[in-house]
Amino acid sequence: MLLSVVETARVLGVSVETVRRRIKNGQWPVYKLGPKSTRLDPSEIRALGRLVGELEQQRKGALDEG
Repeated sequence: MLLSVVETARVLGVSVETVRRRIKNGQWPVYKLGPKSTRLDPSEIRALGRLVGELEQQRKGALDEG
């Protein structure tokens, strides 16, 4: 289900500013439904977050070993 910026912030437990900043930086995928209508899929963002977390753990493990 696609949610607005405000709804996404509430569901993910972050501020609206954080959502907007991550959209602007290209960190989170968005769907533009019109010039003033941006929607996000929280499940996509959660999946992306898990992937980033796993990569960071792998990188940290490699640094600790080396």
